[in-house]
Amino acid sequence: MDWITCTNSFVTVVDQGSLAQAATKLNTSSSALSKRLTWLEQQLGVQLLKRTTRSLAVTDAGKLFYQRSARLLEDWQQMLAETTSTYGEVSGVLRIGAPLATGSRLLVHYLAEFIETYPNIQVELHTVTPGQLPDHNLDVFISRELTDFNSASYIATRLFTFQPGFYAAPSYLDNKPHISSPEQLAQHNCLLFGTHGHEQEHVFENNVRLRLRGNFTTQNPEALVAAAVAGMGIILTGEKMVQRELCKGLLVPVLPALKQPRSAAFAYYPKLEYNHVKTKLFIDFIKEKANAD
Repeated sequence: MDWITCTNSFVTVVDQGSLAQAATKLNTSSSALSKRLTWLEQQLGVQLLKRTTRSLAVTDAGKLFYQRSARLLEDWQQMLAETTSTYGEVSGVLRIGAPLATGSRLLVHYLAEFIETYPNIQVELHTVTPGQLPDHNLDVFISRELTDFNSASYIATRLFTFQPGFYAAPSYLDNKPHISSPEQLAQHNCLLFGTHGHEQEHVFENNVRLRLRGNFTTQNPEALVAAAVAGMGIILTGEKMVQRELCKGLLVPVLPALKQPRSAAFAYYPKLEYNHVKTKLFIDFIKEKANAD
């Protein structure tokens, strides 16, 4: 008996919900699993599972042990994968956290090539709230620079810069008054991102402040771009987010000299004792692609 084998058996039993299913997954017998669980409970001095012939329930102590041990087992597998990949094929799960706009409008279009380049890496893309602090369950966390975040547990690296401006479909602009100055935007329908209602104030370079109004707001970046392409109004977004639409002529710049102050997207990843091979490969890949566009 050993701690890792028995702990992995316990986690698998909880995940599968029964000894029989866990035994099948681990390619062993139910009686062997039962002995491992008994050994684990004896070593810990607490009951982890309430077992009968027909049911299985996790105790409070078992729930706590499961939460911590499941993550530790993942870290153990990650460490093994990172160590072996230093000298061989890169493999394992890469957990990426990014705001919805960055994930759906930017990252997802690079991931196909990334996975093709590194076929043994499995990618999980998680949506995070803009401005939230890094999640320790993620391998890499992509966000605007967190100016009030000062943690000795994370490494931050700049990925790319962006500078939001205005864009609209030619079909919208053809049927509306010509726009030659920022003030004239007040005469146009602006498609707004977020939950701040149908009227928003934004700051631009040279401390220009504009109050934008519109009849459509959403937190879905895909819906926002689709609405702009459909000719519903003007959007304020980064050029990288609408690069494909610009290349196809579906959207065109509006007042191209009017931009918001330049910002940067950063990748945050935890400091660990072992190499971040997958994470570093991903960061370098995104840097190259995003800055080449």
